[in-house]
Amino acid sequence: KIFSDLYLYTFHNDNNLLEEIMIRQKISSNPESMQELHLKYGWIPGAESIRPNTAIKEKKNNYITNMLNRYVSLQDLVLHRFFGLQFALQGDWTNSRMHVPDTEISSARLTVAKNSKTHEFRFVPNSFSYEVPTGTNHYVLWFLLNGNENIDPITHSPITDDEINSSIEQALRQLLDSNNNKFSFVWYLNPKPTIISDVLYHVQVFWIP
Repeated sequence: KIFSDLYLYTFHNDNNLLEEIMIRQKISSNPESMQELHLKYGWIPGAESIRPNTAIKEKKNNYITNMLNRYVSLQDLVLHRFFGLQFALQGDWTNSRMHVPDTEISSARLTVAKNSKTHEFRFVPNSFSYEVPTGTNHYVLWFLLNGNENIDPITHSPITDDEINSSIEQALRQLLDSNNNKFSFVWYLNPKPTIISDVLYHVQVFWIP
């Protein structure tokens, strides 16, 4: 099935005619499934626009190469730039790179555990966006893992679908006008993640206001 569960919200005008369908849902990253959704709803990326093109791939590879001259790993980059964790310099002064120590990660995890039952997350534009339909926004939702998650045996995801959904809703309400409750989004588990880590987890998100 195309949707793992169905979350369709409908709004009607005074004549009781269907005015808008709002979708907030996990979807499959299977190209055929996405193409079916694209043909039905328009704004959801289809089979031809769910992967970066050659130019974007080259741009991404160049960026990664550049960043790995500054950071020990891409995990360090995300932890520092998106989550604001402090880094330490590793290496000698002529060839030093930034690295987020384990102690800094543990401290951040402890702070989250004390103040919330959910995970710390960041919702950021994808700097290497796919060729999505006009008007569709492509973002990435990053989670800082607590280190004690139960891994789903089927999807291998450390974050539940419900928490991912609610995190995206929270992020979009903060990003958009607080009176805008008609935004739609879909997300999927990244089939080829750039970063595989027991500290970070991310999903691809596509949304319209």
